[in-house]
Amino acid sequence: MKHAALVLAVLVVMASCVSTPPGAGTAAPEPVAKDSDVAALMAKAAESIDSNRLAEGVRFYVSARGKADEAGLRARVAEIEALLGEIAGRLTVEPHENWVGPDGAQLTGNSRDLSKGSGIMPAVYLYESYGFAKSPVPDAVIRFEFVANSGGLTQSVSTDAKGMANTTITSITAAGKDAVVRAYPVFSSDGYSYALTGVYRDFGYLAPPNVALVAALERTPAGDSENPRVLDAVAEALKPLGVQPVPLNGVVSTPRFMAAFGGDPSSLAALSPAVKAGYFALVLVEVTKPTQMEYGGKTYNIFIARGKFTLRIVRADGTVVHSEVKDDIRGQGTNDTEAVAACLVTVRDELVKAIGAGSAAITTALSQ
Repeated sequence: MKHAALVLAVLVVMASCVSTPPGAGTAAPEPVAKDSDVAALMAKAAESIDSNRLAEGVRFYVSARGKADEAGLRARVAEIEALLGEIAGRLTVEPHENWVGPDGAQLTGNSRDLSKGSGIMPAVYLYESYGFAKSPVPDAVIRFEFVANSGGLTQSVSTDAKGMANTTITSITAAGKDAVVRAYPVFSSDGYSYALTGVYRDFGYLAPPNVALVAALERTPAGDSENPRVLDAVAEALKPLGVQPVPLNGVVSTPRFMAAFGGDPSSLAALSPAVKAGYFALVLVEVTKPTQMEYGGKTYNIFIARGKFTLRIVRADGTVVHSEVKDDIRGQGTNDTEAVAACLVTVRDELVKAIGAGSAAITTALSQ
């Protein structure tokens, strides 16, 4: 009996040491769909569409297509894609009323406004058309994405009962460049997705005009100049920076210039109404009354004028793109007039140097 008990104990220990075969206990792979399974999904799709539940029906087709593709049922895939193509031909993505002008044409947004969160946001209606009428498609997902420029936005939004979906753009990478956001329907089911990229609506956002109006005011002891010497030099210096400079042609009153210099949008626009400028390069030059040179108790026939310039490049809304200030710029001559004239020449040269030195920063700021 002892011997039999010992043998039994050994057998129990050996049984407990037997390892589980590899793969035992793991979930079995899902079986590949059969043609009948795909056909059943297609029947559900047709039934949903007949019951005016288009989005639901398309999702059944998307699921059927994915399963047919995995099962290698090429004929079924081609059949379903043909049906999806027919459906796509009946769909339209139309702009929301906020995007339609009085003439019925679609409006264009402004990339600068968009970067500040005040621009008009993309919004669409998804319709199914029958030639003589159309009906909204609810419960469908609209995908929004940048196709020009880039930024942050809500990418996927479901249509409501009216077929409407809208997104919110939270940021734009380059506010100084044009942007385009595209909206198109995407249907997903059972892990499969199908985008109807041929059914879309684009929303354009234009960057500010690339024109920079250049205006200047020179204040000297003789009064405010009506023909600033720095005007053309500043315009030429700005050309390589990616803008189209237009020197102001005409006389601007000092109060109007100073209001524009302070960033008032209406005053900026009033500088030259005929020029549709996106930017304004404004230069204020100030030259003090010259002083006669004295040294060692002796007065010399040399007059020294001291000047200062302030350069401001601003947008049409008055926000500053770039600012540059330099003072204690000197010029000398044998009398007051020569000293002031020499100082103005030096101011002009220093302005050109400053624009050249800051060209990289200015170019970057213009694109933002």
